[in-house]
Amino acid sequence: MKIVDAKGIPCPKPLILVKTALTNASLQDEIKVLLDDDVAFQNIKDFLDSNGINYTTDSLNFTIIKNKELSSNSSNNKNTIVVIDKNRMGHGEDELGELLLKTFLSTIKELSTNVSAIYCYNSGVKIGVDKSYQTILQELREIGVKIYFCGACVKYFELTEIDTTEQTNMLSIMEAMSNATNILRP
Repeated sequence: MKIVDAKGIPCPKPLILVKTALTNASLQDEIKVLLDDDVAFQNIKDFLDSNGINYTTDSLNFTIIKNKELSSNSSNNKNTIVVIDKNRMGHGEDELGELLLKTFLSTIKELSTNVSAIYCYNSGVKIGVDKSYQTILQELREIGVKIYFCGACVKYFELTEIDTTEQTNMLSIMEAMSNATNILRP
């Protein structure tokens, strides 16, 4: 059994270690992953689920059985993502910038752009706790748009209200950007 001890290691390194271990493992090999961070746990769980890899959990730890090879392409049929790096759109008046960003997000529902996900980082994560964005974000979730917030940014701004299931890491953001056919930036 291979052991990946990722305790005390900052995001996104735990996910990188798990991917490396899986890539180097043979089919049916067992990998034990030790974690002490909720966001890293959720990132690894999402990765394993999206790749159909078998695992069990015990607290924040995983036991993974490599039941298949990893896919080299993780894109899906929706190939447009939105990347939000600040809690307003454009430069100039903050109040106008916030209004423009809300309008931009609301417009996603009206377009047939196949937006699969929204990735928020830096001060863009603040929309996850701003009450004026909650209805828009919920409507987007309801039509199947996944919304992710950079876990390191969430921690930096101390936004404890953002659920760990929607937190991600820079590796995942970079992979999504690399695999996307279109990237929209407000």
